[in-house]
Amino acid sequence: MINARGSAVSPPAAPRIFSPPLRVAIVGAGPAGIHAAGALAELAPGTNIDMFERLPTPYGLVRYGLAPGHAESEKFVDSLHTVLVASDFRLFCNVEIGKDLSVEDLRSSYDAVIIATGAPRDALL
Repeated sequence: MINARGSAVSPPAAPRIFSPPLRVAIVGAGPAGIHAAGALAELAPGTNIDMFERLPTPYGLVRYGLAPGHAESEKFVDSLHTVLVASDFRLFCNVEIGKDLSVEDLRSSYDAVIIATGAPRDALL
């Protein structure tokens, strides 16, 4: 194949064909990971989703980085919780990728892996 600049390029790899139900791992149970799980549950019903979180509970810095009882954080956690209980998936907390499981373990066990780790710690203002 030749690209628009006239250079030779390899043809794109054939897409992988998956048979339902798909198995997807999501690394990170903060806002990005939870929203990814919600989108998968909506767009690909029946997808088996396993979520892995390094911390002992989900929600990431929304839970750990904001003052307890903050009204906006409480509303946000409630909206994320709605996604968690409405979706068909399993949540594994206290699992550190690279220590407890390798990325290769995930790649070999799932059809897709979504990395949604977010911020590792809060930012000093």
